[in-house]
Amino acid sequence: MGFLDVFSEKRNMRYQRGEKVHPASFDNLPASSIRTSSAALGTPSKGSSGKSKREPPMGWDKAGGFPNLPLPPPATQGRPRRKPSSSCSVCYCLSLFFSFLIIIIILAGLTILIFYIIFQPRLPKATILNVVVTSFNVTNKNGGPIASLADSQNPVLNANIAFTIQVENPNDKLGIHFRDLSVFVSYNGTQFAHSFVPPFYQGKKTKSEVIANLKATSAPLSQSQGQDLQAAIGQNDIPLSARITVGAALEIGSWIIPPGHIQVLCQLRVSPPTSPAGAKLLSKSCKWVRNAKI
Repeated sequence: MGFLDVFSEKRNMRYQRGEKVHPASFDNLPASSIRTSSAALGTPSKGSSGKSKREPPMGWDKAGGFPNLPLPPPATQGRPRRKPSSSCSVCYCLSLFFSFLIIIIILAGLTILIFYIIFQPRLPKATILNVVVTSFNVTNKNGGPIASLADSQNPVLNANIAFTIQVENPNDKLGIHFRDLSVFVSYNGTQFAHSFVPPFYQGKKTKSEVIANLKATSAPLSQSQGQDLQAAIGQNDIPLSARITVGAALEIGSWIIPPGHIQVLCQLRVSPPTSPAGAKLLSKSCKWVRNAKI
């Protein structure tokens, strides 16, 4: 029986006899209990006289005995970990996507810059060398001469014109594939004929000439346009506008870059076949434009 058991049994017996229980004192405890507790808890210390001195057990208080041991804290259930919100995952995915997008844009920009430094690409050139008018007449709907007021109100144009176009590849290291070369001709803002040139290849630093034949059959004109055009034919000086659209693709070895487009706008003056000097090109003025309207 240990020290705590002896003390508890003694106190219970005194309560049962109705005795008044005072706080127990260490000096009032029997020696046997002290010896038992001392043996259990440790070796008694010796004083200066060499005799054994009784040491109270650990946790003993002379005034109030053994203190009440504190109750353990109530067990609490651990909170479950919060799952990462979906908004955070969406933000992470978006940031990752935009990071890759920025990297791709930077790499593409560097590739274009290196390509430009190495090859120094230049746009092809196109211009009109000559215009030959084989027929140019203002008639009524039936193809006859304008002889009445009704004919003059609904005139039409019949014409055959051949354009000689010069194209040039100014690049030293790149060939050019001309995929789409088109010519449109108009008078006073009204387009009356157009033609297409078959695709062809232009070598490095070379020039070539192509011919575009345009034909107008009963192209409608307004009454004022018919009158002005008849007057110009009589003066042997016909003002025309021509637009050249060029679709060209650059060739780098076995690679072909998708085609881009350029437009050339020309103001022309030609003489009709009925002119004493014959049909010929009197003057021209061409310029490269982004959005040409004729």
